[in-house]
Amino acid sequence: MSTLRALSAGVRGAWRAPAVIAKGLGTLIAAPAASSPHVRDVRDAALASRVAHAAVARVARLAPARWRNSCLYRSVAECLALRALGLPARVVIGVGTSAAADDVIAHAWVECEGVTCLSTRGQADLETMTPRTGRPSSARIVTP
Repeated sequence: MSTLRALSAGVRGAWRAPAVIAKGLGTLIAAPAASSPHVRDVRDAALASRVAHAAVARVARLAPARWRNSCLYRSVAECLALRALGLPARVVIGVGTSAAADDVIAHAWVECEGVTCLSTRGQADLETMTPRTGRPSSARIVTP
C-alpha cells in the first residue's frame, strides 16, 4: 500500500507543478511548520521523488507549453510529492554568477531532513531565497 501511495504522490506532484509555480511557489519555499510522516520507509520517499522527476520529464515532452523539464519544475514536483507523504520538504532557489561575471545563473533544489533528494544544490556558489517573515508568498535573497 505504501508503494502505491508513493507512486500516486509522485504523479500528483508532477501534475500540480505548473499551477503551484504560477500561484503558490512561496508556500514551498518556506519550510512547513510541522509534519506528521506517513512514510515508514525512506524508500517510499525515494520512489515518490523518482516518479515525480520521471513524470515531469514525460509530460514536458507531451505538453511543453505547460510543463518544462527544468530544475524548478522537477524540484516543485519532488517537494509536492514529499509533502504529500508528510515530510517537511522545501524548495530552495539560488542565484549567482557564472565564470563570466556578466551571466546570471539560477538553480532550484529540494531540502528535506532525513531524505536524500534527487534535486540537489550542486557545486555552484549561490545565494538562496528565503521567505520574508509574516509574508510567506514573497521572498528575499540572503547570503548563506
